[in-house]
Amino acid sequence: MNKRLQEREEINKLYNLPENRRLKYIALAVMAVVVVLLLSMTIWLENIQPKVMLIIRGCAGLGALVFVVLVGILTYRVNKQHITDRGNQ
Repeated sequence: MNKRLQEREEINKLYNLPENRRLKYIALAVMAVVVVLLLSMTIWLENIQPKVMLIIRGCAGLGALVFVVLVGILTYRVNKQHITDRGNQ
């Protein structure tokens, strides 16, 4: 059990490196923009033209895809570094 906690702490340290932390914050900002787009669409549902609604939904979908790609890159970078560090020990 202690080894698992130690590994988890090592992984958390890798996630909190400056370049990984920056990527994490960018991903969270993208998701915040997506949420704002979707909330604004639901608030002004009656006043928005159908074409504009489709554009907003498309932008929200693209934002969600960008979020998934950023989180995938972040996860890959952290796991790659963790496996490299484990192999060098």
